[in-house]
Amino acid sequence: MNLVGNHDIHAFEELFERYERRIFTFFYRLTSNTEEARDHTQETFLRLWRGRVGYTPKGKFTTYIFQIAKNHFLNERDKKKTRISVKQFIGENPKECLQKQGISDNSIHQAIANEIGLAIDKAITNLPEIHRLVYILSEEQHLSYKEISDVLDCPVGTVSSRKVEAVKKLRKILEPLKDEILGKDS
Repeated sequence: MNLVGNHDIHAFEELFERYERRIFTFFYRLTSNTEEARDHTQETFLRLWRGRVGYTPKGKFTTYIFQIAKNHFLNERDKKKTRISVKQFIGENPKECLQKQGISDNSIHQAIANEIGLAIDKAITNLPEIHRLVYILSEEQHLSYKEISDVLDCPVGTVSSRKVEAVKKLRKILEPLKDEILGKDS
């Protein structure tokens, strides 16, 4: 980043190659929309470039770029004054439906796995925003609680309690799916 601060475009390209996928994934998990995630990712790197001269290393670069991403996301959300759209989850009993169509057991298992993945994605999307941010930064971006506390500008203990709360809410949201797959006695 110090090279980028000196207008080194190759160094900026290197940072883009290293972090673009992680930033895109972060936004995709927040928005569930590929185009929005791309737009937010581009804006994050544009903001990184614009702020290059004022960059002062205080911690890990990962924390710095995720702070830019988080701040951009929250600013855009506040501008729109709308809630994040939620993907629709459809399917009553996928195994029976697929069997009626003559689809093999392997295909059925794959379809069920896909449905479970969609249900988990929907559950994460339905978390309150602050819990979703902590969960995604922790579980999907593999940031430490300290790094997350730096990104979100809150104490490590708050990050920990928000993560615990996110996991509790996910378990509650996904309980009907667990019962459906494993039976109520599980």
